[in-house]
Amino acid sequence: MELGDAEFGRRRLLAAGGLLSLGALLAACHGTSPPPTAGTASAAAPATSAAPSTPPPSAVDLLAGSGPCVLTPETIAGPTWFDAHAVRSNIRDGRPGIPLELAFRVVHLPACTPVGQAVVDLWQCDALGVYSGFAGADPGQGGSAGGTDEYGDRQSAVTDGEAWLRGTQVTGPDGLVRFSTVYPGWYPTRTAHLHLKVHLAESTVLTTQLFFDDTVSDTVYAGSDPYRQHPGRDTRNDRDAFYSDTALLRLAPAAGGWLGALNLGVA
Repeated sequence: MELGDAEFGRRRLLAAGGLLSLGALLAACHGTSPPPTAGTASAAAPATSAAPSTPPPSAVDLLAGSGPCVLTPETIAGPTWFDAHAVRSNIRDGRPGIPLELAFRVVHLPACTPVGQAVVDLWQCDALGVYSGFAGADPGQGGSAGGTDEYGDRQSAVTDGEAWLRGTQVTGPDGLVRFSTVYPGWYPTRTAHLHLKVHLAESTVLTTQLFFDDTVSDTVYAGSDPYRQHPGRDTRNDRDAFYSDTALLRLAPAAGGWLGALNLGVA
């Protein structure tokens, strides 16, 4: 089951225990099914003698080699943030682009312990550098001030009902969330990046931006449409005002796309 269009407030996710178990909610958010309870018949296919196949690589696998835990740098949300109330793991909404599978683990420093029940918001531009929600806006542009979200963070006023490439997930006990999206494009003065927020209980504990290896971005932008329709990239990582090495995603190629992962260290 996918909660794609559910109008859940982010804090309501954590208060839903009386109506829906957290395990079932997380399973719905991740697009998986909870295990059958005792006494429930399983529809699993009968066992065969065929050798088990090797599972395809996962973005979660990249977290194993992500190195020591460090504090993820705090940056600005910019003029493109608004609360889309989009509780889902697949945020593509049909936008064209190279598939990108992401995995993030929220960890508490200095012990690097996984943080469960953290609410993670992800938003990004599409392959042409445009953000949803702001009809007619140029690449990289958002909206005017539009009040605050439920955590008291400033947000922009939307001008249409679109919310593609925006989504929310809740971490399980392992601190993990996953998203299916497309590789982001670029826009003037900015290198390729993602926006994230992490919320715990009543507050936002992290607003950040994550980045991509320039060599990978060069390959994506030169190799396929619609990226080739937006040439002239003017900013790389070393010239981006918000770039940080500690916010650089671990990347690996996958069938038809890319995998990306990072530990999100919060104090």
